[in-house]
Amino acid sequence: MKKLTSLIVLSLMLFIGGKMMGQNPTRGALFLGVSFPMGDYAEFDDFNDFALTSAVGNDGAAGIGFNVGAKWYFNVGVKGLGVMLSFDGFYNGPNSNLKEKYRNNESEYTGHYISGSFLYRSKPRFINVPAMLGINYIYDFNPYFGIYAEAGAGVNASFITGKETRAELEVLGLEKIEVRSQQYDVAFSFAWQVGVGIEVAKNFRIGCSFYDFGKANVKGEETVRTTNILDNSVKIETHYKTFGELKPIMVLGRIGFSF
Repeated sequence: MKKLTSLIVLSLMLFIGGKMMGQNPTRGALFLGVSFPMGDYAEFDDFNDFALTSAVGNDGAAGIGFNVGAKWYFNVGVKGLGVMLSFDGFYNGPNSNLKEKYRNNESEYTGHYISGSFLYRSKPRFINVPAMLGINYIYDFNPYFGIYAEAGAGVNASFITGKETRAELEVLGLEKIEVRSQQYDVAFSFAWQVGVGIEVAKNFRIGCSFYDFGKANVKGEETVRTTNILDNSVKIETHYKTFGELKPIMVLGRIGFSF
């Protein structure tokens, strides 16, 4: 919340500063938005179809997230038309179906001879950072109201935070603890966007955009740490694993402050 408040304050400062740079052929805007995953990126049926756990899965199980971004518009000498450079950051956590599956998988059992537990110590989140170049066109009906359309293409860097599970088993007083840590590689893919919106007083923007980040394979190293409590011995194994394929697609609703 503090970071969001700071970003809003910064945006308002740029909003005021923009009043002083009205004749500058280069303009920019800061955006805050809500991202709605679409298609397979938003689906989750089971871990067998989940791209982060299955070699044949393509479900992303991404929930509604948020976006922050910056765009610069460079005048090309044609009224209303400009070249657009954009940088964005997207964050999406797990959707409700995946959260429920996590809860259902966690367990704890205590018996006379056997007891055990299983829990998720960390769960993956998605972070996408696209950089794109494109065009923007704005039509001003008057000095206080205009509509715009834009399109761009470039590259996306996809980050997935790690997954870690802890399983504990005790049989006749002999206890073993297994911790599995799965890290995911950064993936790069072709990305594109289109968007439309309105601009008020040449400073405030309200828009809707569609982003397609392209397909990327999910890969990464898993570390398995097994501890036997009886003799306090530790065994560590690492495996490089290849999972499914993700194609993040999102629709955004957002506001922007021009400067």
